[in-house]
Amino acid sequence: MNKQQWYKWHSFAGLPLAVFVCFIMFTGTLAVLSHELDWLTNPAIRSTASDKPLDWSAYYRAVLAQAKGDKVYQLSAPLHPGFAAQAILLDEGGQRYRLFFNPETLEYQGNGVWLNWQTVLRRLHRHLMLPLNIGLTIVSATGFLLCISLISGLALHKHWWRGLWRLPRHHNPRVFWGDMHRLTALWGSWLLLIIALTSVWYFVEKYGLAADYPANATVSNLPAKPHTLAVEPDIFAQVIRQSSSLRPDLRISSIFLPVTSGQPVRVDGQSDTILVRDRANNLIFDPITGECLSQRFASELSVHARISEAADPLHFGTWGAYWSKTVYFVFGFLLTSLCFTGTIIYAHRVCKWRRNAVPPLSKVVTAGVKQMKVGALVSIWLVTSGLMMTLYVLFMG
Repeated sequence: MNKQQWYKWHSFAGLPLAVFVCFIMFTGTLAVLSHELDWLTNPAIRSTASDKPLDWSAYYRAVLAQAKGDKVYQLSAPLHPGFAAQAILLDEGGQRYRLFFNPETLEYQGNGVWLNWQTVLRRLHRHLMLPLNIGLTIVSATGFLLCISLISGLALHKHWWRGLWRLPRHHNPRVFWGDMHRLTALWGSWLLLIIALTSVWYFVEKYGLAADYPANATVSNLPAKPHTLAVEPDIFAQVIRQSSSLRPDLRISSIFLPVTSGQPVRVDGQSDTILVRDRANNLIFDPITGECLSQRFASELSVHARISEAADPLHFGTWGAYWSKTVYFVFGFLLTSLCFTGTIIYAHRVCKWRRNAVPPLSKVVTAGVKQMKVGALVSIWLVTSGLMMTLYVLFMG
């Protein structure tokens, strides 16, 4: 294809839904550091960094002391140094909430709502707070547009590596914003490739390519208990001892406890296998006897399952802890700005203002969005739907 044809493909993929893609990029960028936003806004999450291993049995007893009869659903180790250990509980109405504990002293530090920054931003970015099947389909489908944008953009700049150090020219606004768009895109192309491919994966995984995992053992005929304490502290301590004995390589990150009859105890964590979610390594225990029922090893998963496991760490940059998330956050804003600069270029190309009669930047952007016509209306409707659903969930849900 010639340059004009590549430009048409680039415009087709990037312009009609630029407002919507900008919103998805922006919420995704914030979601990368959403745990840190919670840390900044809720003092109960902050704690002193400690090299002392977390005493899970004492931690469980400390949670039970604060639970006051509510069901304990999940115990989690500190996400990073300086973070508190977090427990998720269910009250009598089935509503989830969070309790935070000092990981060294296990003193109770305070509580937090279920719908925190991390939960809201992840859900808004992933499926716009819409029903999962609808929202995930819409959001992940943008991955195809990102792939087309990346391929066509590189095709328009065949010797793209030469442009990595070429600063924007100031001949006129159209040239300047065009150069800014090119420069930003070239430096952010590595992350755009990761985001595009993982988004496409989420889409195809949803519609037929989901990986098969070794089935976790289930607990059958578990007798109903007259009280809400699903796992006795002695049984919990036995689970921890067995986990350490059976999987000395496992760094436990979370323990899930049964909240209804028939559910097991599940221990998740990380080993030396890279680019996998915590649940790729787990042990399943009977909550009454403490017997280990099954184990899952990330290293033994199929290639298909390993690809599925790698999607989240690659998409959100969690694979390298603080430093990788920080890099993703910075370059995420660069990618978000591409929608902005692309709209400005489009406005200058379509409106053809005289050099001395270019309106203020805000009016240029507005003019560019108006020229998107139906695409702009669809984008605004999707963004508004996501925001309205978020407000509904926060205040009415």
